[in-house]
Parts: sequence; structure tokens; C-alpha cells
Amino acid sequence: MSVARLYRVGSPYNGAELAEIDVEQSADTMYLAHLNHAPTKLVRAGHTDWTFSGIDFTPRLAAPAALNATAASPNTDADNGGDAYFPQPASYVVTAVDDVSGVESRASAADSASNDLSLKRNYNTLSWSAVAGASRYRVYKADNTQEYGYIGNTAALNFRDDNIGPDYSDGPPVGNDPFDVLGNWPSTVTFFEQRLLWGRTANHPNAIYGSRSGNFENMDISRPLKASDSLSFALVAGRVNAVNQLVSMNNLLALTSDNIFKIEGGQNGYISATDFVVRRQNGRGSSRLSPLVVDSVCFYQTSIGNGVRTLGYEFQTDSINSNDVTIFSPHLFRGFDIKAWAYAQEPRSIIWAVRSDGKLLCFTWEQEQQVWGWTLCETDGTVESVCVVSEGSEDRLYLTVRRGGKLLIERMAAARWDAVEDCCFLDSAVSYLFEEPAAILRNLGHLEGRTVSALADGGVVTGLVVTGGIVTLPHPARKVTVGLPYAATIETLPLAWQGQAGWTIAKPQTQARAVIRLIDSRGVKAGPTDATLEPLRSRINELPGQPPALMSGPYETYLRADINGGARMVVRSDDPLPMTVSAIYLDPSVSE
Repeated sequence: MSVARLYRVGSPYNGAELAEIDVEQSADTMYLAHLNHAPTKLVRAGHTDWTFSGIDFTPRLAAPAALNATAASPNTDADNGGDAYFPQPASYVVTAVDDVSGVESRASAADSASNDLSLKRNYNTLSWSAVAGASRYRVYKADNTQEYGYIGNTAALNFRDDNIGPDYSDGPPVGNDPFDVLGNWPSTVTFFEQRLLWGRTANHPNAIYGSRSGNFENMDISRPLKASDSLSFALVAGRVNAVNQLVSMNNLLALTSDNIFKIEGGQNGYISATDFVVRRQNGRGSSRLSPLVVDSVCFYQTSIGNGVRTLGYEFQTDSINSNDVTIFSPHLFRGFDIKAWAYAQEPRSIIWAVRSDGKLLCFTWEQEQQVWGWTLCETDGTVESVCVVSEGSEDRLYLTVRRGGKLLIERMAAARWDAVEDCCFLDSAVSYLFEEPAAILRNLGHLEGRTVSALADGGVVTGLVVTGGIVTLPHPARKVTVGLPYAATIETLPLAWQGQAGWTIAKPQTQARAVIRLIDSRGVKAGPTDATLEPLRSRINELPGQPPALMSGPYETYLRADINGGARMVVRSDDPLPMTVSAIYLDPSVSE
């Protein structure tokens, strides 16, 4: 895929820091967390208008200004010589409220008035300036040295207090920014239940912070604390438990360096500043790699051992349990880490993972069918990063691949195609569509000097060498795809079953016949070993000059005799053609 130009915008991060950035997105706003940078957001205002900015953790409404409290004292108990008149100071603050967003501003500067409001006809009058965007105003009062308590609200710019008793359980918001200096900057972020949550600072690696409910960029609290206030707590379970990742599922999961924790609400079921419960689930910690949530399961890389595990709720134990999904292929992970990964949901449920040596792993996952397995994908180059973008009816994988000193952005070819000439099973490929058949193919400079293959109008062409960014086909064609060839290989495990003479394990076996069930495939070879592969017969009734038709259904093949300790089958495609194998049936013979 070619583009006219790239849009660039400066960021506060350098290249070495990119792998440690954690992100969470809400529409056109992306929140970024990094241990060495204050919390940052990237806002997209247009296709060519992207802006990085720091987050000011304050309400979007300004506090009311120019609060003025005036005492009115028509009753000084003059008839009794003022004996019952005992004026006391009362202090007031006012906040602005936006009823649409639910945002409440911080409190205004305080003002006070001295009066005896216990006597009839005495009152204090408050007035203030209007706040843009405010629907109404809340008034708080403090008697003597008490905390402020709520006494009423109004849509006007004035309020009369005629001895209203404050509700001290409802105080005004107080400014709070837990990320004010280096050392207090978080390194992981996620959304959960209308809150933006942050975790793991240098000073408090086991701490989690949550915004006010419904106000992602507001960390204010009240005195006393309200359920909707921002929250903070630490994870404690005998070790440091640095919060490597926060995962939003049915519950909030904290994946730490040593344990997995579940954070859930208390009696009302929702996490609040006044009611939440933290429970340790298991002791297999997580690395800093961002986890993937697939359906109701979370995939994560362990902090020790390089494995990949899942987290999911199990009714039997009423807890979040962990399972190892690399147990059948530990050799693919031994000594390697996963640097980046992404999940493609459609049309095939696949996790694509970049290994630390630049190779690409493919994990097929069909939870409802209990089908899963890992595949190693090797190419002429090293993969550095991956991401998935939904395009139409498919999730397309994008890769950054370093080939011969060049860093290329490549896109995985579409899995769905109408005719064989439309498919692409080549690496770093370029596709052409000519009005008239052509033999000269240009714009291949990124493959200079490489030996490439082509699929030309459905026919396979091999052994082409790119010179000056050009290759020449032996015959003109209209639809052509050119790229680096690769081999797709399937090898079954040695067959083992219990027969009349016992288990067949370690007994000499040979297979003379096999049946392979194919779906829309071509150019398939099969045999008992890598050295004895033979092509499956594909041409049936095609006209001369036409490419063979795609193969679908069961295909029987007779194999060269090969005596070994376990009957097996190798199926391979070396050509840039589709190969989908749904089943392999063997007819072995076992000797005592």
C-alpha cells in the first residue's frame, strides 16, 4: 500500500522510550503514561491536526469569583438590651455546577460575615460573579472552625442564608493532583466504570489512582470523602507488587510484578472512593507488555519464564484463574520475550506477536471450540512492531519490518479474495493491475537484488531477480503480485494410539496412504518426511494455458515407504498460492 505523504507531529518522547509508553483511547483522545513524563494526552482534531499536551488535573469549570458575604441584622434584641444577640462569624464558599456533564468546580475564595442568625429576621446575603458553562451554583458554609457543609444551591448569582444548618457530610471539592512532580508520574493507564485509572509511579510502584467518576481529568476529592471522588490505594501482598498493567474486564485487574489482583466494588457492586475491595487472585506476575483482552479472557506475558498465560473467571473457584497457553510449544518462547503483539478478530481469531529476535508468532484462538496453537512465521528480515486496524470486514495486521537496512511498513494481505489471481502469499509484496497485459514490473526498489516470485494471472513465476527496481515476466499479465517467497509447512505429531497389541509408541510404523482435506488450495505437496514430498495432483479438466483450479475436499495420496517410530505427515506449499488444510487422515501399519 502506497501513500502520498506522511503526517508528522513532534512528541515529548524519544525513540528509546516508545516501548514503555502505555496508552488508552477514548474517541479522538489518547491518554499516555510513561514513568519519565507527566501524564500526557494526544488529541486528534482533524486528519492533519494532532496535538500532544500535558493534562491539567482540574475541573473544566472555573470557580466562582468575587464572592461577597453581607450580614443583615434587623434584630439585635434591643428590647432586652441585646442580651440574646450573640453574633458569630460564618464563612462561605461557592462552587459552579454543569448539569450536563456533572462537573463541579473547585470552591471559590472564602468570604465571611458576622451575624446572629438564630434571631428572627436576621440573614446573610451572598453574591458572586457568573461562571461560563455553569447551570447552577452550590453554597457551602462553615460555622466557627468547622469544615464546610452544604446549605443549598441556586441558579441565580445570589443566595440568602437565614440560619440554614450545614450538611457536613457533603463538602466542596478540594484540589488534588497526585502527579505533580517527577517520581509521582504514572506508567500505566486504563478506563474502568467511567473513571480513568493510573498506576505505578517511581515513588509508589504499587499504587493505583482513579479520577472522579465521569471526569477523566479531575482528581479532586471532598472532605469528607464522597463516593464519586477520586480514589487511591496500594496493593499489598507481602512483596513490592509494582503495577505493570491495569486491565478493564468484568472487574478491574491489576497485573503486578509478583501477583494478579482483582479490584471490585463493595456492597453496591461498583468501585467508588468509599467502597471497594482488593483481592489477590494468583502469584504469577506480569511483564510490562500490554495485555490483550480477547472476548472474556486476558492474555499476558509472565514476568518470569517468558510464557504467555490467560486470565479468566472460573465459576468453580469463584476467582480469576490463570492458564498457560504455551505449554505445548515452550520451545518457541524459551529464551525469548514478546516485544509487541496485537489481536485480529476477523476473519480468523489470531494474536500476532513479535518475538525479541524479530520473528513473528501467530496464535490461533477459538475459545468456544477449544482450538488454539502457535505458529512460527519467518521472513527475510526482522519484524519490529505490529498493530491491527479494522478495514471493512477484516482486521488487517500492520508490521514494521527491517529488511536489508530499510525499515518498511507492511500490511498483511486480505484473507478473503474472490479468485486465485487476487490472493497474495508473498512477503513485502507489490500488486499490479494493468489495463493491457504487461511484462515489466517497476517500483520494486525495496527488494533490490533479491530473488522474488510472482503470481501472474493465477500462474506461478519463480526465480526473478530485482535489478534497478524492475523485474520482467516471461509472459505479459494483467493481475500480478511480486514479492519474497516463503514456504508454509504443516507437520503432524507422531501418531500414537492403543491397538490390540497395546500402544504404538516407539514401535516401527510406516504409512502407505493418506487423505488430506483441503479448502481452496493449490500447489500442495505431501509426504512422510521433508525429503519425500510429492505434489498432490491438481489439474483435472482445465483447458491448456489455464492455471489449475483450486482444490477443495478430500485428496488421497500414496506415500513412499518410510519406517520410523511414529507415523507422521508433512504438508507444504512453496509457491505463492493458498493452502488451507482442515484435516489429515493416516493409514499406518505398525510392526511389533
